[in-house]
Amino acid sequence: MKVIFKVGGAIALLAPGAAAAQVQDLGGGEIIVTAQKRETRLADIPAAINVVTGAQITDNGVSNFEDLTSQVAGMSITSNFGGVASTTISIRGVGGQDDYRPNGSPSVAFHVDNIYQSSNVFLSVPFFDIERVEVLKGPQGTLYGRNSTAGVVNLITRGPDDKFGGYVQADYASYARFRAEGAIGVPLNDRIGLRLAVMTDQGGGFMDGKGAGSAAGTRLRPQLPALPDPGARSDYGDRDLWAARATVRADTGGGDLTLKLWGSRDRSESQPQDSVRGVSNGGWLEPDNDPFTFYSNRYPRRKTDLFGVSGTLTQSLGDTLHLDLVAGHEESDRTLDGAPGAPLRVNQFIFTDQVKQTSFEARLSNARKGSFDWVIGAYYLKDKTDFGTTLFYEDSRFTQIETDYHQRRESFAVFGQIDWRPVDRLTLTGGLRYTTESSNYFGSTIDANPYGITTGIGLPLPVSFDNDFDDDNLSGRVSAKFDLTGSLSIYGAYGRGYKAGGFDGTSIFSAPEAFSFKSETVDSFEGGIKWFPASNRFNLAVDGFHYSFKNLQSSTATPNGNVRTNIAAAKLKGVDVTATLNLVRTEAQQLSIDVGATFLDSEITKFESSNPVLVTLNLGNDLPAAPNASGHARLVHSITLTPEWRLRSSADVTYKGSEYKRLDNSLSSKTESYALLNLRVELQNIASGISVYGYARNVTDERYFVDIAGPSRLVGQPRTFGAGARLAW
Repeated sequence: MKVIFKVGGAIALLAPGAAAAQVQDLGGGEIIVTAQKRETRLADIPAAINVVTGAQITDNGVSNFEDLTSQVAGMSITSNFGGVASTTISIRGVGGQDDYRPNGSPSVAFHVDNIYQSSNVFLSVPFFDIERVEVLKGPQGTLYGRNSTAGVVNLITRGPDDKFGGYVQADYASYARFRAEGAIGVPLNDRIGLRLAVMTDQGGGFMDGKGAGSAAGTRLRPQLPALPDPGARSDYGDRDLWAARATVRADTGGGDLTLKLWGSRDRSESQPQDSVRGVSNGGWLEPDNDPFTFYSNRYPRRKTDLFGVSGTLTQSLGDTLHLDLVAGHEESDRTLDGAPGAPLRVNQFIFTDQVKQTSFEARLSNARKGSFDWVIGAYYLKDKTDFGTTLFYEDSRFTQIETDYHQRRESFAVFGQIDWRPVDRLTLTGGLRYTTESSNYFGSTIDANPYGITTGIGLPLPVSFDNDFDDDNLSGRVSAKFDLTGSLSIYGAYGRGYKAGGFDGTSIFSAPEAFSFKSETVDSFEGGIKWFPASNRFNLAVDGFHYSFKNLQSSTATPNGNVRTNIAAAKLKGVDVTATLNLVRTEAQQLSIDVGATFLDSEITKFESSNPVLVTLNLGNDLPAAPNASGHARLVHSITLTPEWRLRSSADVTYKGSEYKRLDNSLSSKTESYALLNLRVELQNIASGISVYGYARNVTDERYFVDIAGPSRLVGQPRTFGAGARLAW
């Protein structure tokens, strides 16, 4: 049941049937993937796909999406309130304007073991016992459908095979960070296997809290309580995360049945934002410009509980047909609290939300024995989101705002795709997907004034609403691929992606703000070249693309704040390049380098607003989270010292160009470019499976920012050192 795959010089073991996108090295550089929901050679797929292997995830300390973006060129993250617990991701500059609230529709379709995660709440899923992560770039309108206008991320976890095995690993790093994980796989009999995996991530906070500073003890009205001072706290932002997963796989005779049960418990301290010196933050002026210190009248924390169960059946129906059935149910319960980098009660918040989703997909495909290959399928999703917010305005409008919102949503789709080879070396592909979408959004916003004084809110509260949204869409993709030689091919493609409309999840202060906004579509034109020589000493993939957006969803300013709506049309073009070069490949020594780069040029070509000032501010701007250039380079060296000992070392450089985090492209929302250098060395005992390693991340101690908006900013991790050990059997 084991197969071996090789991508970018990294080798890992896979258990087939467990994943949405398996990779298999058949020798001579031939790589098989099922990222497009059936087995296909990677070289034959007319699209850009990046793979981050389990070994690379371990070597580079990838524990969440923020870490993953450093491994994939063209991927960015925007961390909102709560840091990594409240994020949105973008691919090729698409998704940077996504809604961070739990009822939104992400631009990147995130899947865990075949199961689509409908809310960005699930982006906080911990990475452990991972087989690999596959990133499909560009709209995936046929096989993945709704909310994949930016692309698809498939997180593939490991499953059992037919042999007893496992591992334990632990490391300790700067700022008292301790991380440990382990897994064990057991064949229960000749047809059923079990795998159990657990992990914990503790400590690692690197922010220093200074308390409320000079604001401590102040009050603006006699009825208001004095501003509390929680005192100083060093190395704040510690993790407190636990997770576990159980997988059972059974051989059904001609197929596999896989059942997974997983859950995580996060009680971490949220990384607080810092204020920019000299910029007023609700009337507060930061006394220093150190991004690793912050002032606050309380220390923010988060509580996130995630749970999921899934079942996957892959079954051959005779010699000509193949059936795939995938079902899953996921739940989340989250509480976030925090403030925008100031000790005043001006815009502090407590977010609470609960999400439940159930999904099912069925696919039927042929067994590939002729000039036609086809797959047809149906998909159903139902999710339920209940969420609320308490906003503290005591020091500005002398009140509190409380919201209680609820969303119910259903989506259904049917799809099909055909690959036709009319002549030798030419493959034509066409696919369509029809989607229906319906949702109901209801709730209320109240002025929860607890002080019995005249407030300065000036809004007609309470506000109640109950609105519906219904839509249908036809999306798809056509492509042509021509093999110039057995290892060199060119392709071109056109596709239409679809992002469902919905409702604003931020605070609603007037009835029109709760009206639905339209669905977003994107037309994609793409062309590229793939060169995978049989020697596997060199691989090259180049992909050029052009996107045109209609009804772009984003947030726009209103007198009461920001509201989610359709505001714009936009265009985006760029180039993706990935390459791998095996410089030395002998039995005793290997040396390889792999590089990836993405170059983008984006522009807002149309902006709709009743406020002409906003039109002037936004028209012609770059899309958020769309740096002009990003990339990585990785050098890996391995040498056999003795028959029992092997030394492996690696150097990894990632670069992220400057980018704007907000649509208005204001200087206060711009993060500057940065480059990060990571080093690692590992000594492996081949016979025993024991290895010890040491590493340094952000070796040059680069100061960079993950997010910035006006007076508030979120700094990236400083230089850290660590060491650990691993036992595998």
